[in-house]
Amino acid sequence: MHKLKLPKNYLAVTSDFYIKVGIALVAILVVLNIVLLTLFLKERENNKTAMQALQATNKSLVLLQESLGGTDMQKAFVHMAEARRHIDVALSAAPVAAPEKAAAEPETRTAKRPAGEQRAPATPAKTAGLKIAVDETPAPLVWATAGEYALIGEKESKLLHLFKFQDERFVLIKSYPCIIGANGEDKKKAGDYATPKGSYFTLRYTAGSALPETYGEGAFVLNYPNYLDRKDRKDGTGIWIHGHSPGKVIGSGDLLNTKGCIAISNDGIKELKGLLKPSGTHVSIVDKVTIVKESKQREFLQEIRNFMDAWRQAWESGDTGKYLTYYSKDFTNSEGMKFDAFRRHKERVNRHKKFIRVSVDQMAIVLPQERERQVAVVRFVQKYRSSNFEIDSRKIFYLKKGQAGWAIFGESAF
Repeated sequence: MHKLKLPKNYLAVTSDFYIKVGIALVAILVVLNIVLLTLFLKERENNKTAMQALQATNKSLVLLQESLGGTDMQKAFVHMAEARRHIDVALSAAPVAAPEKAAAEPETRTAKRPAGEQRAPATPAKTAGLKIAVDETPAPLVWATAGEYALIGEKESKLLHLFKFQDERFVLIKSYPCIIGANGEDKKKAGDYATPKGSYFTLRYTAGSALPETYGEGAFVLNYPNYLDRKDRKDGTGIWIHGHSPGKVIGSGDLLNTKGCIAISNDGIKELKGLLKPSGTHVSIVDKVTIVKESKQREFLQEIRNFMDAWRQAWESGDTGKYLTYYSKDFTNSEGMKFDAFRRHKERVNRHKKFIRVSVDQMAIVLPQERERQVAVVRFVQKYRSSNFEIDSRKIFYLKKGQAGWAIFGESAF
């Protein structure tokens, strides 16, 4: 087992360093896992794939040790992820003990897997894009305005998929190779080198001329952390989709990962700049996109459309009590106002209005894949007119599904 080498001045460094040393303890746990795995495979030394994976893992751990010794956390996360992938390879190569019944029948140990029960490769191969049948659609995408584009970033394949909503369905246009955060996990806090999973919207586009050279052609700024992230107590900022330093190539040299953003080629950013809305374009980030039947997606579409229309009509009716039934008791609006304060505010402002007119335009509907279809995100432009006030607002509603149906539990602006 390798000894952890700490910097000579470790007694004088800040508490942040000791947090980083904690990562070293995780590395030690990984080493222990390798030891156990080695014992497991001791009697199967002819399994070359597993042994090669162990050797590669050992190399990654050495590099991890060196990165921690130099307090280079970005490289440390990279080597940690590599070690985990090597372990996955070794585990997938290790023979699984056959049931007792099959002990006397060696031939059954090589039986084919049932259809549909395939083991995923440890390192997914990049493809030119997704294969989606005409009656299927990506799980996160439900609805958008005609001609609008949306993005889905896959962390496993390291591909950023571009979709266009046309003829009332999402069509895959192109898939861009990308790099993501060095830490392959979901983002939890600032500085963890992780790319978040979730459903986001662009807030603005910033040209490369206004940014450091490392961002290349430019960057789309995402609304991380969004309302759902904040409820989950996630923090950090600055998750972008951006280019890279000129003269370099994504996925090679020192462009193997980011600190949490998604980076694609500068040519890719140039293309997207001409296609995407700078503010309001949907971006889903998932480990691996799930494909579902369009018929099932249309059921959700109808439910959410009906809900939004009923909410609008209740507001226009002037019946504030009825209007508030469309909100969950744990609702928080874009200004941080909780349900009780929101209720008092609406009762006060609606009391003397002679009429209210509300329209909902440019609606996009998203089902965050990680929320198992129990949460929906609705982006829209709201036009409000009343006897004494009028305003246009760009809103995002967060809906959750309960026994009584959908309810609004969060709101933000874009």
